[in-house]
Amino acid sequence: MRGGKKDSYMGDVGIIRKIDDIPELKDELIAAFDSKSHSHKAISCYSLLLAQHILDLTNMQPCDEINECFDISRKWQEGKARFQEARNVAFKLHRLAREEKDPIKVKVLRVMGQVAATPHVKRHALIASDYAITLINLMYPKNLEEVRKERKIQIELMKSVCCPRVPIDFN
Repeated sequence: MRGGKKDSYMGDVGIIRKIDDIPELKDELIAAFDSKSHSHKAISCYSLLLAQHILDLTNMQPCDEINECFDISRKWQEGKARFQEARNVAFKLHRLAREEKDPIKVKVLRVMGQVAATPHVKRHALIASDYAITLINLMYPKNLEEVRKERKIQIELMKSVCCPRVPIDFN
């Protein structure tokens, strides 16, 4: 529940409690997510764009499970995989995150786990976005300018899946 009323942001999906964020930009991302023109497949596309952005941001090389996340999400978008298969990949990624010692890799794996779960419930894309912010919080402690930059990237990525002709400017 946000603002005392139930909305589509969280529904039955867990919430990240400790996060240094910019509420108005988070709300803008949620509004883009909630727009009627976003299909479940479009949100899944957003989550894959976010996942690639996070890998690029951290220079992390994808492991087999991260590659499987991308593969299963694409197969689901093509109608060649069931959401349960995607959910199983998400469980693998979260297990890896629990076993990982490097805090940056933990956050990346958490993002990827939420991305993999997006075919199951599209709201997981927003949780992936929040995990990306916790990654930024870890990489740039108390730096709201970096948080602002990340949320703006997320908003542009979300808008791009709705309107493919919108150029994405990360500057």
